[in-house]
Amino acid sequence: MNRQLWELYKNSERGKRAIEVFNPDVEDIFAGIENCFELTKEFHGIEKEDIWYMGAMALMLVLTCEEDRLLPDDQIHQRDCFEKFIDAYRVAHWNWDDKEQNWIRGIKSEDTLIAPNEYRKKSASLHILSSVLYYECDFFKPILYPSRFDIIQQNCDLLGIELPTVPHTTNRRAYLSFYYDLCKAMKEFQQEQKLSDAEFCACLYDFAPMLKNDMLPETVLPKPINIWFTGAGGKGDFERLDNPERYPSLIWACNERTRRGDIVVMYCLAPRSYIHSIWRADSNGTFHPFDYYNSRTTLTGGIKIPPISIRELKTDAYFSQLPLVKKNLQGLKGVELSASDYAALLRLIQTKGGDITNLPQLYSPTQIIPQDIAVERDVEEKLLIPLLYELGYTDTDWTRQLVQKAGRGQKAIPDFVFFPSGELHLQNAPLLIEAKLSMSSQSEFHKAFNQAYSYARLMRASWMGICDKDRLILYQADSNGVFDRLHPVFEDHWGMLKEVGVFAKLQKIIGRSAIIRYTN
Repeated sequence: MNRQLWELYKNSERGKRAIEVFNPDVEDIFAGIENCFELTKEFHGIEKEDIWYMGAMALMLVLTCEEDRLLPDDQIHQRDCFEKFIDAYRVAHWNWDDKEQNWIRGIKSEDTLIAPNEYRKKSASLHILSSVLYYECDFFKPILYPSRFDIIQQNCDLLGIELPTVPHTTNRRAYLSFYYDLCKAMKEFQQEQKLSDAEFCACLYDFAPMLKNDMLPETVLPKPINIWFTGAGGKGDFERLDNPERYPSLIWACNERTRRGDIVVMYCLAPRSYIHSIWRADSNGTFHPFDYYNSRTTLTGGIKIPPISIRELKTDAYFSQLPLVKKNLQGLKGVELSASDYAALLRLIQTKGGDITNLPQLYSPTQIIPQDIAVERDVEEKLLIPLLYELGYTDTDWTRQLVQKAGRGQKAIPDFVFFPSGELHLQNAPLLIEAKLSMSSQSEFHKAFNQAYSYARLMRASWMGICDKDRLILYQADSNGVFDRLHPVFEDHWGMLKEVGVFAKLQKIIGRSAIIRYTN
């Protein structure tokens, strides 16, 4: 972390205000929780009325835990005590009794808001639990972005906090255990930097976003290669979908394999029961351990179409044969559609008088790319190296599998290192690229990014790239050597790279003549 910038921030009016908001020594922790969410509302996307609701839920949680004698607990920071707590705690509904001037616990079955074994609800409400625990014990940290864990990861990247691996499992209890590991990593950073609890939270949630890469990220969406069907239900969802001008960007449940640029077809559940609009994914599908729907993406560019009802789909010769339609479009949170499905949908839209010329079309490569890509080596030999030749490089400009010292008894071996210089096994380089066979899932993507990131920081690289059989992604380090995982400066499919405009941009970023300037 840049200590000089931190000190400037800490002593600024903004910094002092944020640190005060996160002060855990307050009389009214519920007002404190609401203030924390209010301060960070730019990123978590939670409406004001929902912030009040979270304060109320926090109150219900505390009242229930106090009655069950689970809080306060001086030992809860110990892992075994925390594990027992997450298995035992529940949340009940309480009512204020004006006559008795106290809270009365509801005794009906519906008054149990979260039962002890409802781990999905527990992990999805961790932003409430973690906020309560923050005021209870200095080990725990609040998780304020329940639907944007990717931003928490990004902020930790910016500060240099190495997070534990997110578990990808259907066991929701594991996400609560992961929260403990997350707090442990954050606590270690806090102690290393000699920060108070309030300073750490201000650092993570207000200071870190100020450090974002000042280089403009890639704003043009890549061509779509997948189509996803997702659903919306409830007044709040419908309000956002009906007003794309007011809500140009939405965080939405979708398939984890969603790639930036993909097409997303939006279906409104009952009482509407019709296809409403077509959107584009503005981010890769991201796995969120503390969200009711673990996989989400950011949607943009929504275009409303003439409503196509489920009844129309069931009577259509093509759609009536789709298993998804036969099941009444149940479980719509990122179901993949084929090119034929999308073509049939465009036909229905046109039949109903809709204009399909402004709707996104599936990517069709302009260049023939090899189809026999079976292993990682094929990505290197058949896709990456031919591109490097086109960009002006020769075989002597890069070193493959360059061994670097990465600590006592450890070594790092980047795939492609360009123009390495310096002492053997301790070289620096302006650019490195890691190749993988596939990064279709978020776990694969984050693993590839983290691996390349560790090599790039070790070698003080200004640029790094990751690629697989589908696409090439490039990142530029900011002045602190940080690469923003959410905002690459370039991303496109292999079949598009030789288009004149795309190739010219690529040449400007990592062409040999551009990169060699960093060696001087």
